[in-house]
Amino acid sequence: MKRPRLFSLFLAGSGLLLAALILLPILALLLASSPSELLQLLGNTEILQALWITFLSSLLALPLIFLLGLPSAYGLSRCKGRLRRTLEILLELPMVMPPVVAGLALLLAFGRRGLLGELLADIGVRIPFTLIAVVIAILFVVTPFFVRRCTVLFDSIDYKLEETALLLGASPWQTFWHVSLPVVRRGLFAEGIMALAQGIGLFGVIILFAGNLPGRTQTLSLAIYNAFESDPQQAFGLGTLLLLIALLLLAMVHMLAPRERPI
Repeated sequence: MKRPRLFSLFLAGSGLLLAALILLPILALLLASSPSELLQLLGNTEILQALWITFLSSLLALPLIFLLGLPSAYGLSRCKGRLRRTLEILLELPMVMPPVVAGLALLLAFGRRGLLGELLADIGVRIPFTLIAVVIAILFVVTPFFVRRCTVLFDSIDYKLEETALLLGASPWQTFWHVSLPVVRRGLFAEGIMALAQGIGLFGVIILFAGNLPGRTQTLSLAIYNAFESDPQQAFGLGTLLLLIALLLLAMVHMLAPRERPI
C-alpha cells in the first residue's frame, strides 16, 4: 500500500512543480502592467499598426493553410506504411527547424538572389520585407503543425462511413465533402483557431524574412522586441496584451474542440 501512495505523491509533486513553472512567469507578466497602461498602449498609432499587421497577416494566411493543409492531412491519413513515414518526416522538418534557420531558408528561396529570386524579379514581384513575406513565413511554420493535428482528426474517422458512401454511389470528392468533413467539423474549427494563434505569435522567422519595418511588416511580437531595448515597461504591456489574445484564442479552441463521450 505504501508504493501507490508514494507514487501518487510523486505525481502530485511533479504536477505542482510544473504548474508553478508555467503559472509564475504568466502571473508575473500579468502583474507587470495595469489595465490603464494597456488602454494607453491601444492609443499608440505604431502599436495599433503592429496589431493590424499581426491580425491581417494571420487572417490572410489562414485560408491558405486550410487550402494547402486540409487535403494534405486527409491524404496523409489515408497513406500507410513506409510512404506515410516518409511524408511525415518531410512534414516535420519545418516543425523542428529553428526559427532563425527557417527565416534564412525562406530568404534564400524567395530573396532577390534566391532560387526563385530572378524569376520573381522578371515578373515584377518582390517578396522579402513585405506583408507577403509575413504571410509566407506563417504558412511555412504553421501549416505543418496544422496538417499534423488534422491528420489525427481524419485518422479518427470510421472508415466504414466512407466505404458505405462510396458503395452507395458517392464520388471520392462527395464522400470527402459530405461525410468526412462533417465528422471532424468541430475539430477543424478548433485547429483553425490554433493555427491563427500560432501565426500571431511568430517572431524569428518573420524578423529575418520580412524584416521589422513599422507600419509594413512589424507584428506585435516584433514591436515587443523593439520596445524591450528602449522602454521595457512598454514591452511588458505589449507582452501582456499578446498573452491575453493568446488566452482568448486558447479558450475558443477548447470550446470548439471535440468532447469525449462518456463510455
